[in-house]
This record gives sequence, structure tokens and C-alpha cells, in this order.
Amino acid sequence: MVIKDRCAISPPTQVTMPSGTQAIALRLPAVRGSAPGPYYQVQSSGHSTSIAVAPKTIIAFPTDAFTHCLQSPALQHSLQIQLPEVATERSHNLATEGDIERAAAVYLLHDVNLIIENLLINQLHIDAAKIECVGQSTTGTSRPDIKYTVNGKTFLVVEYKRTNALRDNDWTHAALVKPGRTAEQIIKNIPKGVQTALTDNAGVVSKQASKYSSQCGLVLLCNYQDTIVLDFTPGAHNARWNDLTDPVKYFFSDGQRITHKQLLLAALVYGLRKVGVLGANG
Repeated sequence: MVIKDRCAISPPTQVTMPSGTQAIALRLPAVRGSAPGPYYQVQSSGHSTSIAVAPKTIIAFPTDAFTHCLQSPALQHSLQIQLPEVATERSHNLATEGDIERAAAVYLLHDVNLIIENLLINQLHIDAAKIECVGQSTTGTSRPDIKYTVNGKTFLVVEYKRTNALRDNDWTHAALVKPGRTAEQIIKNIPKGVQTALTDNAGVVSKQASKYSSQCGLVLLCNYQDTIVLDFTPGAHNARWNDLTDPVKYFFSDGQRITHKQLLLAALVYGLRKVGVLGANG
């Protein structure tokens, strides 16, 4: 399914709603009980990962990185006039990436796109023709499911994964740089012949995401249960990651502390700041 969302926005209607992050707490339906089954092992695909390199290490985003993005004054202005009241039906029997893509289009992307369009058009005065939410291309070798562009710059890539395929432990157990465990120690402990300390699905998925990072350093992975944000350009002036000095930044959410809609909005604000469209405090 191809999504290209550049709909003109109707004149805004002023509504009364809570401020701050409460105003963004329109969340995806809780579907964990509707996605039974064991952990699903993702298989490597030659066409999607053969030219990519997985990061050896990762490091957690600051704990308040995305809640800070949600407090963006420009975003808050848009929310006051644009955020719709949504009543979503619980979605059942999600399994494949196709299921996730269809559910996300209905429950996740549409409302977020309206909010972001309002922010860019009415708050930042950017021409609507320069804003795109583009679905998967039918040509080329790097074809993410969704990419967001503004003024010709891609500022966020969204990639869907099937249910039961994203597991926090795959990313953090052996690969996360943290107090008492340096990047150098992690890399020294990687077995000979193994490329990364990331395990199981994280090793495969990170290779695919790193390929997409050639278009944009910010990648959001979503399987409707969990969401992961990866920043492959964490260095100064958005330089690409270095496993020793500037590991890929990593954030995991199960949709409880920060909802999936909140996290997508926050990631979009974070991405707009990285490409210089939105100021650091905008």
C-alpha cells in the first residue's frame, strides 16, 4: 500500500483540551492479547541487508529526550487546534507486516500526519507541497515502508515489522553501552566471525535500518506492540555513528509510559530539529 499524504488542511476549529503530553495521549489500541504466539525469528534478506552493516553497540537516548520533544511550543500550538478526538476500534488478529501496515495507516499515521501538517504549515509557514509522507517506492534497493520529507529532506523513516519480532532484550542485553560497560568492552566480547553484539532479530533488523539510514539517520520501527527509535547520526553535525565514540542511539517503548502516537510525534519533532526546520526549542 502506498501512502502519500499531502491533504489540504481545512480551516482549524478551536477546541478545548488538556495541554502538554496529556493532549497527545491518543494511543494505538492495546493489541498484545490479539497477537498470540512465540517470539518470531526474522530471517535475513539478501536484497535488504547485503550492503548494510549493523552497529556493534548502541546507547540509550536520554530518558527525557522524547518527552522534551512533546513539549515543543510549535507542536503544542498545533495540538490546540488540530488534535482530533479519535475513537478507534480494537484491531484483532495482527500477524504479518501487511497487517501492521494497514492498521498503522488507520490508527497511527493519519491523525499524526494531520497534526504535523498543521505544525509545518500553520506554525512554521512551510508550503504544503513541500511536505510529504511517502509510501514504499517500487524502484531502487533502499525502500523503507514510509518516509517523511520536508523541503526535499527526509527527516524520519518508518519501518514496519510483524508482531512478536521486536524484543528489547535483543538490543540491550549484550550491546548497550551503560555505566560499568564501555563500548570497547562490548566490542572485545563479540565472538570471532560475528559482526555485532546485537542478538537474534536485533542483528538482522539493525542491518536493514542502517541501510535506510543512508537516506535519513532517524529510523522508527513499529510492529503495533512495540516501537523502537534509532538514531544512526548521533555525532556532531549529524555525523554517522561510531561504535566506540558515538554509538547508535536507541529507544524502546511498549506503548505504556509513552504511547505509540506520542512517540511518533516526538520522533517527528526530533527529526525536524535534526534537519534544522524546527529550532532546538521550537
